[in-house]
Amino acid sequence: MNELFPDERLWELEDRYRGTFEVEPLSYGTARDLADSLDNLGGLARANGDMKDLQRCWTLKAVLGSVEKGAGLVEIGAGEPLIAGLLTRLGHRVAVVDPYDGSGQGPREFERFRSAYPEIEFIRERFPPSAGLPAEVACVYSVSVLEHIPREEVGAVIEAARELVGPGGRSIHAIDHVVAGWGEEKHLERLEEIVRHSGIEVERLHALVDSLQGDPETYFVSAEAHERWRGALPYDEYPMRRIASIGLVSQP
Repeated sequence: MNELFPDERLWELEDRYRGTFEVEPLSYGTARDLADSLDNLGGLARANGDMKDLQRCWTLKAVLGSVEKGAGLVEIGAGEPLIAGLLTRLGHRVAVVDPYDGSGQGPREFERFRSAYPEIEFIRERFPPSAGLPAEVACVYSVSVLEHIPREEVGAVIEAARELVGPGGRSIHAIDHVVAGWGEEKHLERLEEIVRHSGIEVERLHALVDSLQGDPETYFVSAEAHERWRGALPYDEYPMRRIASIGLVSQP
């Protein structure tokens, strides 16, 4: 992780984003935010070559902007815990809840991650886990996770996160959203469910989606990034879509 962002520059993150990065209950990823991350977050903004670079950086900035230093954090479905690793170096206590069993095309490299990030607490279950969550959690966050949870289960996940952080806490999530193309109706229905359970008016989501479609600043997944996602699948099974990132920040 240090090669993505060296220790000697950690103070720059504190100075630039701690308590100053403003977040809204609903937002969407922009070229401006990506440019800020490329200028100030080093290799974290180039780690994947796709939308996760935008989303990881936005999530990190949203946590720093709205959560006190040293507060306990929980990341849902981290995969390689790049954000969690950086947040621990910034003084937070972070637990990662991820089964690391390959489900949902997720990673299996648990031993490698545990060795590379010894300061993180790993809980190898789906969220919410049966036991073992840390006390005094101020924020639960995720990157490209909630949209993969079955619609009938997503409400329970969001409610569990709200109960964990308690009054004054935060839930911060970056969510892939298919704006146009294959699967758009299903994605909108699931996003509506996520927003509704987060205590945000669905009408506010509809207005946001309308706005992002006409905004030249909106970050959409490129054809090149989509091809990396498609992998070995035939194109007809994974056609190009217009995909944006939705940022969600809620409080109990």
